Amino acid sequence: MFNLLHSITGLNVGGAESMLLSFVGQLDRNRWRTEILSLMPAGPLKARADSLGVPVRSAGMARGRPNLAAIGEVRRAFRDFAPQIAHGWMYHGNLAATFGAMRSGRRTPVIWSIHHSLSGFAHEKPMTQALIRLSAAVSGSPAAISYCSRVSAEQHRRIGFRPRRQVVIPNGTDCDLFKPSPDARGRLLKLLGVPQDAVLIGHVGRAHPMKDQARLVRALGSLLKDGYSVHGVIIGAGHLGGAAERAVREIGISQNVSLLGMRDDVADLTPGLDLFVLPSAWGEAFPLAAAEAMASGVPVVATDVGDCSWLVGDAGGIARPNDTESLIAAIKSVLDLTADDRRALGARARQRIVDEFGLDQYVRGHLDLYEEALDRSGRPTDSRAARASRAFV
Repeated sequence: MFNLLHSITGLNVGGAESMLLSFVGQLDRNRWRTEILSLMPAGPLKARADSLGVPVRSAGMARGRPNLAAIGEVRRAFRDFAPQIAHGWMYHGNLAATFGAMRSGRRTPVIWSIHHSLSGFAHEKPMTQALIRLSAAVSGSPAAISYCSRVSAEQHRRIGFRPRRQVVIPNGTDCDLFKPSPDARGRLLKLLGVPQDAVLIGHVGRAHPMKDQARLVRALGSLLKDGYSVHGVIIGAGHLGGAAERAVREIGISQNVSLLGMRDDVADLTPGLDLFVLPSAWGEAFPLAAAEAMASGVPVVATDVGDCSWLVGDAGGIARPNDTESLIAAIKSVLDLTADDRRALGARARQRIVDEFGLDQYVRGHLDLYEEALDRSGRPTDSRAARASRAFV
């Protein structure tokens, strides 16, 4: 059995955090003993880790402020758990994995996972920019870097990331969890209290300037003026009192937009949408929420940031970022389809995820990285262990 330590900034709701938990949930527990090190207090997704039986320890770091106590907790995690592999997630988690492995006195191979694109680097906080540049300076230390996006890999190369080994492993979607449901639309209409003929346009994501949800609200306002019977459904933390709600009030469409906050039944609600829209201005790498909508049989319109064009392919529409008219046109291109054509587009979207971006491909890609790293580190990996390291449930 191999000890596998994952380090991550926290377990708040987000794409990388969700991928971590989906990943560890698939591992063969007879081969992988897993623990998660959350640098900050763990957050709401700790409950999911608990349900998987995966221990979580927190280093107690305050947001954006590493301290000596947190550094000491990282060292203790490596000392107590003695991982054979350390897997970092996002910039803070990557650096913590590298630091902990170096200070442990063992030749622990480290894998970095990068879930961020740099298309809006100038918009990042100065501390984040400094963190990215520091990561570039030590990017030759991990055994491998896994990027969830081709665009992200190239952007990081341009600013100086020079890993010994790099791979692109797109975020993987659990297609057994996110799947079409013939009853979902009726349930969602009832939840929202809107007419049967309403066209439900949805978005899932926390409130953040890079997500540009206010632009989606403005697009909805224009569609309503043009006679489209649309109803917006925005799911995620921070929208009440945020930019999206302010835009709803300014435009005067509060009856046509539902801000549902954070939900734990997203997989049940998503198949009820007629269209999913990702209006991001920058920062996306490979948006998991859009992939989950596609797996649910819902067509997607996304802005051309990160690998959105690669993800959507011919199963939706692409708009220019920071361009409301382009977003409206892309949405109309789907809404103007017949109902049968829209359903066919949704079916094509699901098939694309199943064929190319499923969770099983994601897990296998990382297990291959682990095996390579163990081989290079000189750890004993006989043929039985090598075969087992590929196994997951």
